[in-house]
Amino acid sequence: MNNTPKDLQHYETNYRRLFETTRDGILILDGETLKITDANPSVIELSKYSREELLGNEIREIGLFKDYEKCRIMFEELWDKDYVFCDDFTIQTKTGKTFEIEISANLYQENDHRYIQCNLRDITKRKAGREKIRQNSALLAQIAGKAARLGGWAIQLPERILTWSDENCAIHDLPPGYKPTLEEGISYYPEEYRAEVIGYVDACAQYGTPYDFELPKYTAKGRLIWVRSIAEAVRDDEGQIIGLQGAFQDITQQKLAEIEREKLIIQLQDALAEVKTLREFLPICSYCKKVRDDQNYWLQIENYISVHTSTQFSHGICPDCYESNLAPQIEELKQKMSDEDTVG
Repeated sequence: MNNTPKDLQHYETNYRRLFETTRDGILILDGETLKITDANPSVIELSKYSREELLGNEIREIGLFKDYEKCRIMFEELWDKDYVFCDDFTIQTKTGKTFEIEISANLYQENDHRYIQCNLRDITKRKAGREKIRQNSALLAQIAGKAARLGGWAIQLPERILTWSDENCAIHDLPPGYKPTLEEGISYYPEEYRAEVIGYVDACAQYGTPYDFELPKYTAKGRLIWVRSIAEAVRDDEGQIIGLQGAFQDITQQKLAEIEREKLIIQLQDALAEVKTLREFLPICSYCKKVRDDQNYWLQIENYISVHTSTQFSHGICPDCYESNLAPQIEELKQKMSDEDTVG
């Protein structure tokens, strides 16, 4: 379907709106001369060059990119692929200040002429945050003594790149310097706990919710251990969450001690119950069935047992006693009531 002039005008209006308002800097270059043909307000704010100083000049002429050789290589790759991306560029503003940026460039054609659109994003704070995570991880590695069985870790966001200290690798029976993925790290937990762990990580990554939990875990060699995992969010200067940092502590010995302590408690409870159990010779009267206690008093057997054990009694009558004692009395009562009814 052919676009009408009205449609084209609508598309142009939308494009200009995005071009003018996006937070990413955008440069439009002539594909043949690499001279700047257009620049949006974000580039002007970032570079400190005016629009007039940018338009009509080649990037090399204004010195925007510090490493022009890297820039030249990027453009050569662009001719072959029509699109390139690089996340380690440095630009220098008119005032001499430098910024770390990531740049994506795509080649497009308009009216038989080639143009290049370069999108520039300031990642200076993000890189500073990554360095902060790296330094914190190194600090955790230093304070994590082997005696404490404590290992540091960090997660870089949004890439979700996991880093473990050497002590953490040792806890998991892995060689020093091993770099597991986040998915691999979670897979060491028994399957029934993995969703719970993912929930803790996601809540910390999205909302900054710290966590502290104890769960069983398998090492790379299949050895079952218990670990305590603690974590907190790492934020940049603007308060944005850029990573997580925390530590694992091997608490297997403590858990084994707790299990042994629970066993001892159960054994003590059983021993106390045994103390309340009758295990002695009892003098009992052959006629009234009373029992003589240690003070030479004769007690009803249920009273004696209640004093010396935790047993409680309820009273009833067995079939033999019913037939020999109650049944005749009940029959006598029935007969008496029948006779009274007849007389009446």
